[in-house]
Amino acid sequence: MIKSSQEIIAAAQKLSQNGKRRRISVAVAQDADVLGAVRSAYDDGICDASLFGDGQKIKNLSEENQISLDGLDVIDQPDASKAVLQAVELASTGEADAVMKGFVSTSALLKGVLDKRFNLRAGSTLSHVAVLTLPGYHKLLMVTDGGMIVKPRLEQKLGILKNAVLVGKALGIDPVRVALSAAADTVIDKMPQTKENAELVKIVKAENIAGCEVAGPMSFDFATSADVAAMEGIDNPVAGNADVYLVSSIEECNITTKSMIIFARAIFAGVIVGARVPVSLVSRTDPVIGKKTSIALACLVSDYYRRTEGEG
Repeated sequence: MIKSSQEIIAAAQKLSQNGKRRRISVAVAQDADVLGAVRSAYDDGICDASLFGDGQKIKNLSEENQISLDGLDVIDQPDASKAVLQAVELASTGEADAVMKGFVSTSALLKGVLDKRFNLRAGSTLSHVAVLTLPGYHKLLMVTDGGMIVKPRLEQKLGILKNAVLVGKALGIDPVRVALSAAADTVIDKMPQTKENAELVKIVKAENIAGCEVAGPMSFDFATSADVAAMEGIDNPVAGNADVYLVSSIEECNITTKSMIIFARAIFAGVIVGARVPVSLVSRTDPVIGKKTSIALACLVSDYYRRTEGEG
């Protein structure tokens, strides 16, 4: 079971050493931190990379920041929308194993990923999983969804949960323990989120999703602190030991993750799942280590896709 960003990177390195080196297709690659992360990932043997974007800007940034482009494929395409389509097409043909967001908006990137010509959509729900390395937590914590679905309906929450479990399994977590977010830990009529999450627990248990433990409604402290859970007499496999915190709005996820990044110095890695290839997605403001971890994470998820191909 992988427990930190460094272990994610080490696992991706080991994957390459076993002859499974992945290729990352970077959409609009003219971003210094993206280039730095790709360079570091390449040098560490994690992946190969194809950089789609304005070739002159990529060259200038590499020189200004002393980032070598040796060994990296640079495909000159000054038009950002065309660069996105070319990066996505490389993944659709199987020549790349994952797509990475560069200097382009998330909406523009996803427009390419969802273009029907490329047939990359694999399920009804695409969602973003934030994977956080926290100094105060004993393992990785995934928070979802903070990048795709603004206010998920019940059936969408089920899809988000399944996507997060997939990422957990790619990280060697078994079972994946999922806490369903709420401000209270019992069903309260005036708090619709508690009622919906209690219903989701019933659905997940009825479906008997392999390798998944779910509990909720559950507040953040009960989900992540064994001491707090014990004080309140909460005794279930998820309390104090959650791998996933599934929230009910994009705003809730944004506040939760960014609070941990700013105040707890969490290392953030992000991946979109639900397409036939993972999409490495982080903020432009995230440091190189976060972007590098996201690349490594996408490689591990891609390998899991390959290993479980045909299982649904």
